[in-house]
Amino acid sequence: MSLSSSAARRPFAWPALLKRLPWPHLVWLGLLLYFDIQLRLLRVGPFLPMLEDNFWLNAFLTDVLDSGLFYLNWLVMPRLFVRTRLPAYFLVLGLGLAAFAALRIGLSYALEEVKIQGVPQTLAYYVQVLQAYYLLLGGQIVLLSFFLRLAGDYLREREDRRELEKQHLRTELALLKTQLHPHFLFNTLNNIYSLTLNCSPQAPEAVLRLSELMRYQLYDSADDTVPLAREISHLQSFLTLQHLRLPPDEADEAIQFSILLPPGAEYAYQLPPMLLLPLVENAFKHGDLTARPHVVRLTLHLTEDSQLHFSVRNRQSPHATPEAPGGVGLANLRRRLALLYPRQHDLVVVANAEEYSVRMTLHLARQESRRRTAESLR
Repeated sequence: MSLSSSAARRPFAWPALLKRLPWPHLVWLGLLLYFDIQLRLLRVGPFLPMLEDNFWLNAFLTDVLDSGLFYLNWLVMPRLFVRTRLPAYFLVLGLGLAAFAALRIGLSYALEEVKIQGVPQTLAYYVQVLQAYYLLLGGQIVLLSFFLRLAGDYLREREDRRELEKQHLRTELALLKTQLHPHFLFNTLNNIYSLTLNCSPQAPEAVLRLSELMRYQLYDSADDTVPLAREISHLQSFLTLQHLRLPPDEADEAIQFSILLPPGAEYAYQLPPMLLLPLVENAFKHGDLTARPHVVRLTLHLTEDSQLHFSVRNRQSPHATPEAPGGVGLANLRRRLALLYPRQHDLVVVANAEEYSVRMTLHLARQESRRRTAESLR
């Protein structure tokens, strides 16, 4: 995977208030008011007498007829605009256009909109002159209704799809966490079991360390992110538990953990909980604990440009098979990285007959930025 030094661009999101506004209906209302006002300004001016006494009555009635055709298409489109019902859809629109033209002609005749030298014209004249105009106007209203409905449905479905994707992301991350906890518990109990078989006096301390780790997993890992310092402390508790499996005089040299952080970085940066543990756990599960002087070497380095480099190296167990390293823990880690850090992470695994090493690189966000990202998933 490619590593990016900048956060991926997120699509533009409208404010919540604008999302709730019925904007197609507001567009239609705005157009009606605009044309009514424009028509009024054309018919009445500072140097012209009023050319029509009942202008606003005419405007109101024509707006009602225009809206009737507009919402006829708006209502029948979701029900009839499908492949198997297209003939019925066009039949309804054809009848609606004919009724619209007839009513508009009748309204014009009733209000005597057309006069020649002050003489009202017959109904036949209105039909002959205005039928083509009103059919064309009705067609434009239907097209406007069609495209506004189409755009509104598309935007609503896009928002629903994004919400479903967020729900799926949250569900998948929760499932990955529930898989990780039993996996970790299973491995740690195996370690404690080996101590009890040898009647080791370190077994009670191992149980105590396990309880501390489980407390972290039960309470702190429920958060979307935790301070980097807390994740480091969790790793150190885990390593302390692993120390109990080694001779006391060799444990410190066999397990080395180097931490290189800028001042204050451990509290300024956030990290998803339990993200580093699978790599460390995998080293002890498949590593050779008899190797000396170094069993496991860990390095955590945070650069000034917010790049977190975490590497784990361990000697291979002579009984390990090529498929053994990784397992469920590493597979879950890859999936979590893909979900949480798309195009912002790099995970490299190098294995040979003697050594197994994993290097992970993340572009971390500071606490405030990461909090906004987590809130966007809610």
